[in-house]
Formats: sequence, C-alpha cells, structure tokens
Amino acid sequence: SSFGFALQDSCPYLAASDIVVADATCDGKKKMYELLAAYKPVMLLQLPQIQDERAHAYWREQYALLVARLEQDFGVRITEEKLRAAMDLTSRLRQALKKVLDLARRRPSPLRGLDLLDICFRASFMPDYEQAIRLLEAIHAELQDAPAAVAPDAPRILLTGVPTGMGSHKVVQLLEECGASVVCIDNCTCYKKVLLDMKEEGDALDVLARRYLDMHCAVMSPNPRRYSVLRELARDFAVDAVVDLTWQGCQPYDVESWSVKKFVREELGLPFLQVVTDYSGTDTEQLKVRLEAFLEMLA
Repeated sequence: SSFGFALQDSCPYLAASDIVVADATCDGKKKMYELLAAYKPVMLLQLPQIQDERAHAYWREQYALLVARLEQDFGVRITEEKLRAAMDLTSRLRQALKKVLDLARRRPSPLRGLDLLDICFRASFMPDYEQAIRLLEAIHAELQDAPAAVAPDAPRILLTGVPTGMGSHKVVQLLEECGASVVCIDNCTCYKKVLLDMKEEGDALDVLARRYLDMHCAVMSPNPRRYSVLRELARDFAVDAVVDLTWQGCQPYDVESWSVKKFVREELGLPFLQVVTDYSGTDTEQLKVRLEAFLEMLA
C-alpha cells in the first residue's frame, strides 16, 4: 500500500518529503524500499535482527551514517545537544500518549479501542510535538472523570501483532461491534512506542541505537521480549483474552503467532485467537462470525 501511494502520488506526506528514512525489517518492506528509491531519495538503515552488543554497535553505525547523510543533504549540523533536546521532546510526547492510553486500565474503560487507534494515529501525524503534547494532556484531563465508554461486562481484549491505524481498523471495529472492549493495542502504531525511554546518560546515538534495537518486533530472532511485554500488559490491563492480528503476507508475525498462542494459553492461562486478514472489507462477515464465536466462548 505504501508503494501504491508513491506510484499514484496520493500521499501528501510522501509528496512533501525530501527523503524517506527507512529500515530493513521484513523482506517485503526492504524490497519495496528498493523500488521506492526510483521515485524518492531513500536512506535505508540495515537493521540487525539480533539484540546483542555486536548488533548494537552495528546499529549505532547505521545511525551515524544517517547523521552524515542528513548533514550532507540538508546543510545542517546535528550536534549532541540538538539530539538530546529532540530525544527529550519525543520522550515527553510518548509519556503524554502513555497517560492517555493507560486510562483504559480502568474497569470498565473510558475509551473504546477505536478511540485508542484514533488518538495514536492523529498524534503520530502532528509535526508540532508541543502542540501534540498539549492536546494529549487536554484529552487526559477531560477523560479523568469520564464515564465508561463500554459495557461493564464487556470482555477486555489485548490486541497484539501487526501495525493498525485508521483505514486498517476493521478488526478493532468488529471486536467492539461484537461486544468486546479493546483496552490495549500492542503494536508499533500504539502501545509499543510508548514503552521507549531515552533517559539514559551517555552518547545520544548510543542510547538511541540501544533503545530502538530493544523493540519486541517479530523481525527479531529470537524475540523473547515480546513475551515479557505481553505478560506485563495482560496483567496491567486485566485482560480476558488475547487476539493476534496478522496481515496476509506478513511472515514474521504469522510464524511467530504459533509461539505467542502457546505462551498465552499455557503461561498466561488466557484464551487466544489469531486473525489473518488484509486491508479490504471482503472478509468482514466471515471475521464477524469468528469473533462472535470467540467472544461467546469467553462468556
């Protein structure tokens, strides 16, 4: 879909950009970026897929190459002080977003799953971070004493897996139409990014490389942190079940779902369902039947 936007020149963000900074995660993405380079300047960071000290040193070097490229292309100087200031600002944004997302820990939640998606999606497209922080703080204040947005007995769902957003939200919408309450969305567009903390002392590039490499993405092999994070989120949000969303063609998350299912059922003692689908609405009714059956089982 990203490449389709480029071909059609239909994404205003891509059209306005001077460079695309990307990382080699799954095979589909890194090959897509090779094709995208014919339409836009691309800086592809070669992400290592292990999480040890050698990988960290390599990943830091990729960041150093990015600094050199940006300085050369845009005639700027990226200093330690400017990096630290940017890291502090981004950390404040993540903390403000986390405070809003954590409101869903209440039982019942004052936020629907679609609200969580909408807030994360809008915040991610606001280039003025100070404005985004003020908006998130206002949302948090408004919802502090807000009534529940879902039924008191709605099953609480932790959605994990691939990124979702407005436009690819059908599974979240269907879960809630079937009577569930999606209280936590563990993916790159929602809760994963608020877990990043850049407060460590030391070289800024070193801290950035270490923290981003620590992400519990399915492209990592092995990927033990995904299970520890799932354990914490299932506990903190008091969930009744886990739904693992996989887009068709996403082999890393599809294959890893087997291990996630085993962990959720055997270690957490929770019901588990994997949903494999795409962005289209062609399977909506079929998915609805599956989700209704799953939620009836919970009841």
